[in-house]
Amino acid sequence: MTTPQVHPLAQEISRQQSFCAMSSAQNLLIEHEADTASNEFPLEETHSFGDLESCRTLRTSAGRNWGNIYISKQIEDPNEGTFRASPHLLVSLTRSGSTRLICNVQSQEYKAYLHPGQLNILAPNQPVRLKWDRRVHTTHLYLRNSLLSEIAGEMTQNRMTSIDVIGRLAFMDPLLEGLVTAIDDAMELELEGIQPYVEHLARAAACHVLRKYSNLRSPQPSEDTSGELTKSQIARFREMVESRMSQKLTLTDLAEGSGLSTGHFAHLFKQATGTTPYQYLLHSRIQRARYLLAKTAMPVVRVAAECGFSDHVHFTRVFSKTVGQPPATFRKLAID
Repeated sequence: MTTPQVHPLAQEISRQQSFCAMSSAQNLLIEHEADTASNEFPLEETHSFGDLESCRTLRTSAGRNWGNIYISKQIEDPNEGTFRASPHLLVSLTRSGSTRLICNVQSQEYKAYLHPGQLNILAPNQPVRLKWDRRVHTTHLYLRNSLLSEIAGEMTQNRMTSIDVIGRLAFMDPLLEGLVTAIDDAMELELEGIQPYVEHLARAAACHVLRKYSNLRSPQPSEDTSGELTKSQIARFREMVESRMSQKLTLTDLAEGSGLSTGHFAHLFKQATGTTPYQYLLHSRIQRARYLLAKTAMPVVRVAAECGFSDHVHFTRVFSKTVGQPPATFRKLAID
């Protein structure tokens, strides 16, 4: 069998075509890599907590191409400073340690005591001044503003023209805490397909924040004569107590968001629960105090402040009357 001869010119043309095809493939790969790199969450648009000398970063999602979120886990020593505004939403979770936090946003000062499991939300586009006085272990989750806008459009069928996220301090939200923790845990995974998994978690977190902590949340019912509180009214009251327990709360505060007058709310609340709003608040404060005394080394005077008591003496008197023993004795027996 005779082997066909290939003309030298044809060989050169074939070689050039192969080279061009290879170059095109390489160019496509380079372009794809450039697009991928550009999708990385812009770290320069965060509050830059990680740049602080008092912050020891344990791990972050930088370099993972998670375009809609940035998450970091760190240990933060006491500090005070003003931080630039970020166009993106920040959710902060306290993992361990307790601290007193002072937050100044738009010339308004807010104070709270943070303990494990509590969350903070910093709304986009607002510079903030923060001061904390003890070491805490935290996780920070940034949700990209374009993701919030996209989901807000889906939730309102593009009827909403602007999003107003409500910043909050020291509140409990088991679902949001779970989503932040799941995204944090995903940083340790190297499984193929992890990015879509994280994307779904990010979308769920963004949707939950918008539904509960923005102007997209459902309007509260106005006062009616039905003679009973709705589940949403009771849930909002409990959320108010949980998130603002360390503050002095009036009956007006407790009735906030119910759409009812304070007197009517108090009447319907006792009718629904068998206790007054103030009795419920006191019970919640004592329950949190029991937890902090048993599970943390927080000084008793700080436990009193964290739970909303005016001073250590008042706290000791109320705790002893309710629990049957003073705080120090309760702590000793709980630890033993």
